[in-house]
Amino acid sequence: MSNPSSPHDNQPNDPQFAQKEADLKANPTLKLNRGGKVKEVDAASLRKPHARSFGKSFQVPDEGQVCNNAGGLLRNDGHRPVNNLESIDEYDHVTVNVGVVQCFHLRDWWSYCTVSSELRKDAVSSQRKVVWKDLLGPTRFKWVGFSDYLFYDTLSIYDISKLEEEDLSRQILLRSISKDPLEGEGQSEKVDTFYVNFVPLQVENLMNGGPVISDISVLFGEDCVEPRSNWELDKSWAFKVGQFPSFITTRRLRKKHIEDRKPRLTVREDGSFKIIQLADLHFGVGKGECLDEFPAHDYCEADSKTTNFVEQVLDIEDPDMVIFTGDQIMGSNSKQDSETALLKTVAPIISRGIPWSMVWGNHDDEGSLNRWELSKFANNLPLSQFMIGPRDTTDNTFGLGNYFHQIMDFENRQPVITFYFLDSHKYSTTGKIFPGYDWIKESQWDYFKEIYDERVRPQIRNSHNPHLSMVFFHIPTPEYLHEASVERSGESNPIIGNPMEGVTAPRYDSQGAAALAHMNVQAVACGHDHCNDYCLLDDSSPRKIWFCYGGAVGEGGYGHHNGYERRIRIYHFQTKQGSIYTWKRLNGSPINYFDYQLIASDGVSKTE
Repeated sequence: MSNPSSPHDNQPNDPQFAQKEADLKANPTLKLNRGGKVKEVDAASLRKPHARSFGKSFQVPDEGQVCNNAGGLLRNDGHRPVNNLESIDEYDHVTVNVGVVQCFHLRDWWSYCTVSSELRKDAVSSQRKVVWKDLLGPTRFKWVGFSDYLFYDTLSIYDISKLEEEDLSRQILLRSISKDPLEGEGQSEKVDTFYVNFVPLQVENLMNGGPVISDISVLFGEDCVEPRSNWELDKSWAFKVGQFPSFITTRRLRKKHIEDRKPRLTVREDGSFKIIQLADLHFGVGKGECLDEFPAHDYCEADSKTTNFVEQVLDIEDPDMVIFTGDQIMGSNSKQDSETALLKTVAPIISRGIPWSMVWGNHDDEGSLNRWELSKFANNLPLSQFMIGPRDTTDNTFGLGNYFHQIMDFENRQPVITFYFLDSHKYSTTGKIFPGYDWIKESQWDYFKEIYDERVRPQIRNSHNPHLSMVFFHIPTPEYLHEASVERSGESNPIIGNPMEGVTAPRYDSQGAAALAHMNVQAVACGHDHCNDYCLLDDSSPRKIWFCYGGAVGEGGYGHHNGYERRIRIYHFQTKQGSIYTWKRLNGSPINYFDYQLIASDGVSKTE
């Protein structure tokens, strides 16, 4: 499998980021780039540094450096915890203050923010983190008015060691946030509309097994979920009630342990590997309205019906991996908070312990997070195989989420399956010449041909079994239009499934079929055109390749063509035989499968 990289190692070229950091250090009036616009924020009114932009954090001491051992939290070598702190992640942090920032704004162009309430005005912090989620509703929908945001201050375990005894004695640890004051250990004080339970910042309070809050966030809607490890969502009370009710979720202080977030994937002992493709889920904030439900019912909540369908198929199929092929969330329904929508998307998969990966569609980044922010968030979720590729960019010249993964044999000796993931972008930027949708760029195809030549082919050259490969992206390529055979004049290429709507492929052909043939790919999977669920065998390149649609899964997206019932596609790999099988299941009768077909045999696309 490819080696996962840190998102910081692969950060796209972003000159605005570097310039913003320099401007903030020189200008006491802070400028935040939010919603695509620069906003002025009064630094003095906030008083503490924002986690990313409002100032610098304490520096982590170098190995062997002598630190002030205030509170006895660290040894004098500067990095070895004592007093039983060996079980705590020394690179984690604790929350020492929480409050609410109120901003007066003109649309999302300008705002002036002040702290309206906070727990401790004398808190010493490494970072101030503002949760830029408007508790009263999406800012961009209000021309003028006020917005409320939650903020909190943190201290790293390292930074605690640098405090003088006098400062340390005044610090606290946050234990919980609740609607009512808590009885028992600690104190409870009211901040804004909620109560905070806290205890003194002492070693015994870090180590006695009681909860210690490290991070705080907010999720929205009655159906919001929290699948992230070590996070706890309290839905027993609503923090604020705006367009959607908001609920506080908190992350607990990490214990030190080795956590393999991106486990190496292997086939089963019999050489099999099964994936479920989830196309066009269209989750949003709130329960959502069903669009073009078929068969229709008097009452239908889109996201809960979609989730129930996904969960049923997951339990029936027991897959080894789930792959999302774009439009996981509907941006227009996620203006309040894209994180909430994406967490609902992946929760059923994470709760079952299934590794997953995804590519972006044309609607995912139309909510509160842009493509880069979504990519960073997805990369860090449990069991995520999503990666920010080393050549990824924040624009459409290459895109975000171009990477590959390899599935190893049961003995974990060599790869037997390769999955390639490509960003198919959104809308064409050369509308008058090539109107409609954007296309996978030649540079992307060249990159993956290079990956195949330098990384994949040397690994499989001496393999006794055929190597299997698939490619995943969102928007269909022009090959999906190749109904007519190139080899057999006047005849049609084989199609299995239902072409129920027009193919919205880009007008420009970047010669994807030739690249796929070079990479020895047997099949391609996409989404986007909700009511198409067919597989077409294209013969326009030297190597015949199956181009398959997943068929839309989500009730929150359109499905109006001739009564379209939502469906899910499955792929089953038999690596010892070099075979790939695929079939589908319907929402109304998931126990039954249909359109079962063999698309590869002995490592070659099956043509009959």
